[in-house]
Amino acid sequence: MLKPSEEVSRERGEFQLGELSPKALDFLINSDAPINIAYGAVRSSKTTTATLRWLQYIAESPHNEFLQTGKTRSTLYRNVLRDQMKMLNAFNIEYNHLKYDGILEIEDKVIWLVGFRDERVSEIIRGMTVGGWYGDEVTTYPKTAVEHALDRCSLKDSKVFWTLNPSSPYHYIYTDYISNKRLRKNGDVKVWHFMLDDNPHLPKSYKEQIIRRYPPGTVQYKRKVEGLWVVAEGIIYDHFVEEQHTFTDPPYGGYDYYVLSTDYGISTVTVHGLFGIKSRESGNEYHLLREYYYDAERMGKQRTDAEHVDEALKLLNGLDLHAWFIPHDAASLRAEAQRRTYKSRPLPVYTYTPNTIEDIREIQKVIAENRFMIHTSCKNSIQQAQTYSWDKKAQEKGIDKPLKENDHCPDMWRGAIIGSRYITQNPYSTTNRRYKTYRG
Repeated sequence: MLKPSEEVSRERGEFQLGELSPKALDFLINSDAPINIAYGAVRSSKTTTATLRWLQYIAESPHNEFLQTGKTRSTLYRNVLRDQMKMLNAFNIEYNHLKYDGILEIEDKVIWLVGFRDERVSEIIRGMTVGGWYGDEVTTYPKTAVEHALDRCSLKDSKVFWTLNPSSPYHYIYTDYISNKRLRKNGDVKVWHFMLDDNPHLPKSYKEQIIRRYPPGTVQYKRKVEGLWVVAEGIIYDHFVEEQHTFTDPPYGGYDYYVLSTDYGISTVTVHGLFGIKSRESGNEYHLLREYYYDAERMGKQRTDAEHVDEALKLLNGLDLHAWFIPHDAASLRAEAQRRTYKSRPLPVYTYTPNTIEDIREIQKVIAENRFMIHTSCKNSIQQAQTYSWDKKAQEKGIDKPLKENDHCPDMWRGAIIGSRYITQNPYSTTNRRYKTYRG
């Protein structure tokens, strides 16, 4: 292990390695998995510890090229590189920082410095083959960029080191890596949870200041002080409680209406939901029974409209269909559905044009009144019910507008919950069925 002197001064900076906590020592000694993740509270020493481990790894690696990333190159420099170069001074190791070319040379090794703000970074790293990767603030990276960077670490025994602050428990870093039991059991991922007390150099006054700034019980306290993955403020459907608004066994043996509802994306996400609607004097109850979720970008292949219609009909599994709400801007999908039959009848296709804010208010109301529930198999809807958020920048300008993230399922719910109020006739009755277009 690299051992700096107790105190070394250089024109380019000064670094002192003080006492290391048991957590930091454990990370330095045992972070030998293909992916090693240090996450947790602010100022908990995770970045300093990971940077020391990264320099040790580079020194011992037989490989000559590596990748080091931040949200931007500027934040990478501010958060990591300044201290990293002070460490190199303390270790008496020669280096050359080509700031504007995005390269750090450490003796005969080359580290490519890249900002991972958006998906375009995939073009920058395409063709790289590296012996390791250190990512800072990884929860700020697009998922596709992370996947492409992992693909670049293809040299023998390459290792990855990530530092990050907690985010939503539905963030892909948490679901796909940190809480992935298979990867952790196989030894492909190792995880260290850092707390404030894992930094022995923090003065008591600073800890007290942090707690005053983020009082116990708040989301920020849970994330910044306890290092927990919890749902953030600004959630649109903040009355939704997973334990309260989900079910495994449907509360009713049958429903008054069964409706399909869709959010449509040609090259992005298409979602269908099958709802059972129960008419009650206190107001309709809307239960999402089944869900189809297809992410064309993630799967790397688009599905045809015919395939999407086939998948929607599979959700019915023989149940009567009283209405299918398809967005007004999904003309090709709507045309395909209108060509089909179900139980020897044309599909009851309704056009649904949303009124975003009004629809949100209505859905907030039915959630608050416990009239909207989701089957536990509908994982995407449960996740997005707890992560669909307001755009804070828009709110600062006095505009209520949702973020275009985690919105596909909430957009899908609208037709079933709002549009179904306008169904005037059962399409499977013996009388002639008439179509109705709902304009929200």
